[in-house]
This record gives sequence, structure tokens and C-alpha cells, in this order.
Amino acid sequence: MKKTGNLITLLIVIVLLLMIGFSGYKIVSILMDYHEVEVINEEAREEYVYYDKDDFPIVDFDKLQAANNDIVGWLYIPDTNVNFPIVKGEDNDVYLHNDYLGRYNFAGSIFMDYRCNSKFKDRETMIYGHNMHSGAMFGRLKKYDDADYLKAHKDVYVLLPNKKYIKYSVASAGYISVDDDVYTLPKDDGKPETMVLSTCTDSSSDTERFVLICDYEGKHKIKKDNN
Repeated sequence: MKKTGNLITLLIVIVLLLMIGFSGYKIVSILMDYHEVEVINEEAREEYVYYDKDDFPIVDFDKLQAANNDIVGWLYIPDTNVNFPIVKGEDNDVYLHNDYLGRYNFAGSIFMDYRCNSKFKDRETMIYGHNMHSGAMFGRLKKYDDADYLKAHKDVYVLLPNKKYIKYSVASAGYISVDDDVYTLPKDDGKPETMVLSTCTDSSSDTERFVLICDYEGKHKIKKDNN
């Protein structure tokens, strides 16, 4: 009986060690994913973006679209980490777990809903991004749930390949149902009115998303480089 008891104890210890080892592996894997997406995004900014005298980004779309012609724009929110290329795939799965160059990456890309107009001409344009717990991608959008933060970070820009940019202003932020009409697309009737930035909740709820509703304020030419 004593030998049986010792064997059971040994098996329990082995199982616990395996569980601890697997948990450690998963944690390391997640941390590596977080680090990798930060590196990828920083490399994109270093490779394809420079800044004018007012620190406004200027994107080399010729070079960027040569690397991937699924690039439709560049999303920029001053004084935040949002400074990413926008891609559009043939469906909404393509860039869910692929980076902006089409390489596998758990964090995916910032991507436009495939049903939207690539030139941001729809009445509503939908942009998705993962809510990374490290704060990467759209992980910091939830800060907009604070009214003071929203007020201080209202300006949103989409740079376009035709040497123009669209300015938006964040009108509201909050949690909405996945069944909300905002997700009924395309809304291609009428002039551009809104852009929606959508991400998952911290609890990864299947029924809710966190969104920024951004009002369209107009399209402008990018000023001549002053560098």
C-alpha cells in the first residue's frame, strides 16, 4: 500500500510539473507575441514613414504598396500608440492573424472591413484591430472610455496613397453589442460621415465590442515636405 501511495504521489507531482511547464511555455509564447508585434510596427514606421516639421507622418505609399498592395491607408492618432498601416483583405479573416505584409502573426493587423470602400468613400468605414493586453494595436483604445482622455485625443487621421489625408474627430466611445447596426455593412449610400474603430473587450466577450465613433471632417492635401 505504501508503494502504491508513493506512486500516486509521484504521478501527481509529475502532472503538476507538466502543468507548470506548459503554463510557463504559454506565458513566454504570449510575451514573445507581444514583443514581436511591437517590433513589426516599429519597423514599419522606420521603413515607410518620416515626419514633417510639425511631427505629422508622411508615408511612402509607393514603397509600402510595392511590399503589399492590400495597403489602403495609414491610421494616425497624435499622442497615442496608434500609428499603423491599414490593410484590406478579400474577407475579414485574412489579416486577423497576419501582419501588414501578410506574414503570420497572432496580433494580426489594423484592417478595413472587406465590405467597405477602399478609398474611404462609404458613409461609414469600419476598421478593426486586436485589443492586445500589452496595449499594442488597439489595446489602448479603451482609454477613450474616460471623457477627459477623449477630449484630449479627439483628432484622428487617415493618410491616403493619393497624397491626401482625411481628418476625423472622435464623437463618442463605448461598449456596444455585436448586433448593433454599426456592424451592418456596407453603408455605401451618401457622402462619408463616420469611421468606426472597433476592438474586442478586455473579457473577450462574444457579444460586445469597444468602439470609437469618429466623425468625418474633410479631406485635405498633405503639405509639401518641409524637412
